[in-house]
Amino acid sequence: MSSPERTRLRRLLLKSLPLGTSSIALGSLSSVASLAHAESPANSRPISMVLPFPPGGSVDIVARQLQPGLKTALGQTVVVDNKPGAGGLIASNTVARARPDGNTLLMAFDTHAINPFAYKNLPYDTFKDFTPISQLVRFPLVIAANPALMASNVRELVDMARARPDGVRYASSGIGSLNQLAAEALATEAGVHFLHVPYKGGGPAVQAVLAGEVDVFFSSYAAVQAHVAAKTIKVLGVTGTSRLKQLPQVPTVAEQGYKGFEAYSWIGVFGPANLPSDTVMRLHDALASSIRQPRVVEALQAQGFEIAVGTPAELGNLVRHEHDKWQAVARKANIQFD
Repeated sequence: MSSPERTRLRRLLLKSLPLGTSSIALGSLSSVASLAHAESPANSRPISMVLPFPPGGSVDIVARQLQPGLKTALGQTVVVDNKPGAGGLIASNTVARARPDGNTLLMAFDTHAINPFAYKNLPYDTFKDFTPISQLVRFPLVIAANPALMASNVRELVDMARARPDGVRYASSGIGSLNQLAAEALATEAGVHFLHVPYKGGGPAVQAVLAGEVDVFFSSYAAVQAHVAAKTIKVLGVTGTSRLKQLPQVPTVAEQGYKGFEAYSWIGVFGPANLPSDTVMRLHDALASSIRQPRVVEALQAQGFEIAVGTPAELGNLVRHEHDKWQAVARKANIQFD
């Protein structure tokens, strides 16, 4: 409660008191005003959930599913703020520079862990300028191909790469994306060459597969679900540790001879550095309860997402693990990001 509001409350209380009220009663007015302030919402300003990609992608899908439940759990309006560009740097920098009051949050994608080695001069420090709050989901990639491609599984795709002078052409949603790194990890392990064709987002990359401009795209299942159902895209393999429930007939990459191969995209929420611990836990609990609502679980699982709520510390450890893992892949494959 602001000072003017407390003054107005005091005047209203004074008017309501009968003449001759004691000084003790008058002196208690300030305590009444303080109590009214304590009982008001601690933070009634809207929460800005900043997203690093445009509407329609995986991060946006999760954010829109969470929005109603999060508003109820926190008692605050939650605004989804899409700030695409530069592999997530614009959105991340917005949150890194925000006040640590819990009103500006980053719903980060897997690129959050990749950007420190994909970009030479980040305007922020990934490991120091953010407060981890909670992982929300993870999901494996699917190797999406045009039905006309003369390969029906990963082994045949690798054989095709060996037979071609410039290898298999694969799309990515941009330089430094996980779908680039996952494709290069497979090519390196198989000892073949894949030709990288970057696009400005997952949507254009899917369209490139449909048009036959590229051979494959390591995609989220959500991005190609409708095309798989329509049989305009086929899936050669899944990069998770188990098969997708939606595609039980499609084996994992590991099942097809590349033991231990694993690649998961993930989505988590961060605040600016120095976010108070009580604020962190309030936000964590609200996020966890919102994403575990049966309606939300059903909608996300239908699109290939796995609910993967974790503690703030676990999210911080995930970022470090994913950074180290994919940096090693980039070095081994000699990927140049510039």
